[in-house]
Amino acid sequence: MRQAMGRNRTPLEKAKLTGADRKNPQRFRDRSEPDSGGPLGNAPKYFTAEQRKAWDMFKIELEWLRSADRAIVELACITRAEIMAGGANVTAALLREHRQQLSSLGASPTSRSNVALPGEADEPDPFARFDS
Repeated sequence: MRQAMGRNRTPLEKAKLTGADRKNPQRFRDRSEPDSGGPLGNAPKYFTAEQRKAWDMFKIELEWLRSADRAIVELACITRAEIMAGGANVTAALLREHRQQLSSLGASPTSRSNVALPGEADEPDPFARFDS
């Protein structure tokens, strides 16, 4: 019998960028995370042009990535570049690996489904002043 697994924990940085920390402040109130070392930065110098393009795409698509995420982003860029190039190297195994990488980065619909983006029409909470 398979046991259901819980959702992965939303990183605090991602919660701040998406507004999840404001929507459910009790989930993030006592949370602390190790220093992420600042922004993701530029692609590694050893990357090919296609891998750099993948890096730049991830920087735009996944604003919450930080320098502590560089190792997994490097792997995801290498596989994404292979997929973008097409050809015989694009196997079912490569696609599965890339899907797992995207999930690790919070870039799949399933992995980000527990984060609600704040809408532009959100009204300020009229009772917020009583919370303090």
